Amino acid sequence: MRYSTLIEAQMGAYPNSLVLTDMELLNALYAAKPDWLPQTADDWDERVWYDNKVERRIAFIRYIELQVARAQAQWARSAFMNRSQSPDGFFYACGKREDGTYRHVGFRYGLEDSEYASSFPGLTYTPQGEEK
Repeated sequence: MRYSTLIEAQMGAYPNSLVLTDMELLNALYAAKPDWLPQTADDWDERVWYDNKVERRIAFIRYIELQVARAQAQWARSAFMNRSQSPDGFFYACGKREDGTYRHVGFRYGLEDSEYASSFPGLTYTPQGEEK
């Protein structure tokens, strides 16, 4: 199908999409924790055995902090590259779940169904005022 606007292209490909402003995307990426991270120290598949539970918990917290910082930096780089390469494009969230969150975040830059960048692995979107 041929579209005449980027919004039409996005909604044609992913009808439940939500268009995000640059600020909404930045707020989301700095508030989010990658969806692939373990939720508790018990879920963590660490490579080192810790005899002391406190040491294990501290190591887990540091691991999570590092992984979150890495993901946020990657998401920020992707946002900058997408915006700088395609200034007329826009960020979006799609794949709405029953709880109101969105499973995927991306960037629409072209009119063809496949002209989008899904360069935010692990980033989900929660609209303002809603909790995950």
